[in-house]
Amino acid sequence: MVTFQQIRSATAIINFGGVKFLIDPWLAPKDSCPPIPGSPNPELRSPVHELPIPINEILRVDAVIATHLHFDHFDEVAIKSLPKEMPIYAQDSVDVQVLSDYGFKDVRVLESQGSVFEGVTLFKTGCSHGIPGQLEELYSRLQLRSEACGVVFKHLEESEVLYLAGDTIWCDHVEKALAVHKPSIIVVNSAEATIQGYGRIIMGLEDIGYVFEHISPTAVVIASHMDNVGHSALWRTDLHAYANQHGLQRRLLIPEDGEICKF
Repeated sequence: MVTFQQIRSATAIINFGGVKFLIDPWLAPKDSCPPIPGSPNPELRSPVHELPIPINEILRVDAVIATHLHFDHFDEVAIKSLPKEMPIYAQDSVDVQVLSDYGFKDVRVLESQGSVFEGVTLFKTGCSHGIPGQLEELYSRLQLRSEACGVVFKHLEESEVLYLAGDTIWCDHVEKALAVHKPSIIVVNSAEATIQGYGRIIMGLEDIGYVFEHISPTAVVIASHMDNVGHSALWRTDLHAYANQHGLQRRLLIPEDGEICKF
C-alpha cells in the first residue's frame, strides 16, 4: 500500500514500499513568518494553520527529502528537531553542503538516474520554480536559489509509481517526467503562489489542467502545498470548485492537513 499524508503546505509523509519519507519539513508555529512582500494577501502571516499532529509524530520516518531549502520547505525548527543522523536527500551538492553545515551527518544527493534507499528508487526530476525569464530576477532580488526538484518513487514490488512534482509550474521538465515515468499518483504543489510583477511560482489551475491532459485516465492527482502561505492565489475551496466543474472529484484529491490518502 502507498499512503500520502498531507501535513501542512508542502510538508507531507509518503509511505512507499514500506519506507516512510518526510517531505520538505516546515515545522514552524502558526503565524511565525511575516507577510510576504508582493503577495496577493499582503497582511497574511504564515503558516496559516498549526501543524495537525505533534512534531515527534511527524519525525517518525526513515528518511527526509528536501526538494529545496526555501523557508517554507526546510526551516529552523526542522533543523533543530530532526535527528542529526537522519538520512536526508537533497537536490544537489550545494544543498548537501548547506545541510551538512547544519550538522546533519547523512546527506545524500538525489540522482536523475535513480538513488536507491531501502529498496525504493528515487529519481530526481527538474522544476521551473517560476516563469522563465522572470524567476531569475525574482530570486536574485530575494537572494534565494531558484533551483528546486521533484522526485519519482518506484519499487519492484509496488505497482504504483508516485511523482512528487515539487515547486514548479507546468514546464518541459514536468512533461518529460510524466512521459518517461508514467506515474499513477502525481502530487502537485497547487497554491499558485504568486509574487506581484513576477507571476506564479508554483502550479495553478491552468498548470493542473495540463497535468491531466498528459496522464493516464486512471491516474490520480493530489493537490499539496495548500492554504498555508500568504502568497497563495489558489485555495482548497477553489480546487474543489474546479474538480466539481470538470468532473474530477475522484481524480483530483485535495487532502486537508493531517489527512491520509491510501492507494
